[in-house]
Amino acid sequence: MKRIVFIAAAAIVVSCGNKQQVQQEENDSTIVATDSIELVKENVEDQNAFDNMAIGKIKEFYQKYVFGVEGLTDEVVNKYCTKKLAKKLADDYDYDDGGYAVWDFRSGNQDGEEDTQEVISVEPLGNNTYNVKYNDMGAIGNCVISVIGDEILFDEIISKSTN
Repeated sequence: MKRIVFIAAAAIVVSCGNKQQVQQEENDSTIVATDSIELVKENVEDQNAFDNMAIGKIKEFYQKYVFGVEGLTDEVVNKYCTKKLAKKLADDYDYDDGGYAVWDFRSGNQDGEEDTQEVISVEPLGNNTYNVKYNDMGAIGNCVISVIGDEILFDEIISKSTN
């Protein structure tokens, strides 16, 4: 009889211990899940912050250099573009005096009905790519630009189109 009581008591202790272990594991899972949610939230917030900075830099570039009067100098290209894109812009430049083909960022429309050149919107497409929609002398154009790095440098002009 003592043996049965002892076995029953041992079973109760083990059962309670398992319950505490299960509760601990559930708490650990909750902590892990909460940490994961926070990490995802931080990543989303980080990506939103990155997108906002990239969009601001793209708009600034278009305003000053694509549609503005400021020239695209070596210093400007180094501030906004990777070496890969700088080389492409230099290779696409058609004149003997050297320079950069800023028109690669535009639709190429030159004889529009309006004398309006402005960015309409810049939308993130994911994977650090952005669709730039703009009015280029009455023609609505789109340009998809990829960016890289903490300094947010334009890496590639993926596509251009005019509607």
